[in-house]
Amino acid sequence: MILLSFKSLGGIVGHPLRWPSHWYVSNYEEAWQEGNLLDYLLNTTFVAMISVTVISFLSSMAAYAIARFHFRGNQFIYLMFLAGLALPIQMIAIPLFILMRQLDLLDHLASVTIVYIASGLSFSVFLLVNFIRNIPRELEEAALVDGASYWQIYWHVVLPLIRPSLSTVAILNFIAAWNNFFFPLILLTNPSRMTVAVGVMFFVGQYATQWNLLLPALVIVTLPTMLAFIVVSRQFIRNIMGGAIKL
Repeated sequence: MILLSFKSLGGIVGHPLRWPSHWYVSNYEEAWQEGNLLDYLLNTTFVAMISVTVISFLSSMAAYAIARFHFRGNQFIYLMFLAGLALPIQMIAIPLFILMRQLDLLDHLASVTIVYIASGLSFSVFLLVNFIRNIPRELEEAALVDGASYWQIYWHVVLPLIRPSLSTVAILNFIAAWNNFFFPLILLTNPSRMTVAVGVMFFVGQYATQWNLLLPALVIVTLPTMLAFIVVSRQFIRNIMGGAIKL
């Protein structure tokens, strides 16, 4: 994809496997300007960051309550979160569309943000519950003896200890929100509010595709997720392995 992005349209179509004879760096400038990529990147960054922040906060609180407090319905609530892993959210696309229309949220970034948060909670809670259950209870009991409230225990004891697993939750949900194509396609219609996954498809026409612009655009929109994963890759792999052992 990177090599083809530096070719002309004729070179891409005629000789896709040949090394570029001339490097068309201008493809990137043209794709950036014609594709309105800056607006798409800002929209997607806003949606992804809000989603990741809310998912991390809500899932950690829910996981703490499920893992540490025994009350009527505790296991049922946990099973309801697990049930979310078995149900592809695309199956309820029509009810979601009707709901967003009734809430007057169609064609607003809030609609896809809410969907991302709801769809990301199940796996996040499932992952964090298993990490919290492996935290020694003695640490929390010592905090209780010192007069700490449950909120203070959650904030000052539990959160710092599960920070590595929270980074796993964050990167997985960030990539999912960044790459999601389905819900922005059905919930957003204004081109100025599109996310990058849908925005780059404007280079694809009914009868022709601007490959010399589409490929540079794909390279540009892929870079943020690649950089994010490179930054946290070591932590991510270590947490996945640790979670597999604990499960």
